[in-house]
Amino acid sequence: MSKETYEFALENALSEIRNVCPEVQSSFILNKEAELIAGDKQTVETTLDRAVGSLEGIMEKADAIGDLDALTIEGSKGNVHITCINDMYLTIISSRKADVKYVQTIARVLIPTVMKLLDSLSPTPLRQSPPSRDLLKPEIRKELEKEIVEEEFEDEAEAEETKKDKEKRKKRELEIPSNQLIVERFGGLLVRSDTVQISRDIVSEWQDVLDTEEIGLVEIESFNGKSNQCKVKALDGSKLENKAVIRIPEKLCQTLGVKKGELVRVTPVIN
Repeated sequence: MSKETYEFALENALSEIRNVCPEVQSSFILNKEAELIAGDKQTVETTLDRAVGSLEGIMEKADAIGDLDALTIEGSKGNVHITCINDMYLTIISSRKADVKYVQTIARVLIPTVMKLLDSLSPTPLRQSPPSRDLLKPEIRKELEKEIVEEEFEDEAEAEETKKDKEKRKKRELEIPSNQLIVERFGGLLVRSDTVQISRDIVSEWQDVLDTEEIGLVEIESFNGKSNQCKVKALDGSKLENKAVIRIPEKLCQTLGVKKGELVRVTPVIN
């Protein structure tokens, strides 16, 4: 296939981008020497010359760091998307309202598919009419639409899963029980300062409500606004004065700012 025919077909493909995405203002393809290969029909030549001149510096710097694969530049009036395809650079200039994912999908699907089709064509039909929308629709538009639909489905599924997780967490938070218990300070040489003691009956009730076999942590909140998480040890009724008591080590009482006989709110911590 001649160079002119190849470039003419790419020009039609670039024009097709504006048909499927009206927010695209201009699109063109450069080689690695920053020479213009093809541009869409609607973009005037002066605009292309200015854009190519601006991109030359970017491509020179990209050469120094090991080539450019993809780049998006966000401006105050629009965005520039540069994608490397078969040793050429597809540049798409779009308004800020353009869907970035949609534009990137076009870059990844439409132009590579057109190039593949052109490479597969026989060199004999050089004088045929340039590719039209009818030619591009079956091979390209379907593939483009299929990828967009798949991405939208994945996004919707992810959003739905996130919504379910939030609802599940909110429901669990509403179901978490708590008790107001009377503080009993205790100390001793071998007392662990990070462990409180609560009636086994209360711990069993929490396990039934939360449907769990073990509760290892509780959060204690005093009515002066201080709180602390600590380990919990379940005691039989015979070791406590009554069920409504929580035994808190002296050091932890100081941290919470609570005294013997005061009330604290105790809530099991769920991992």
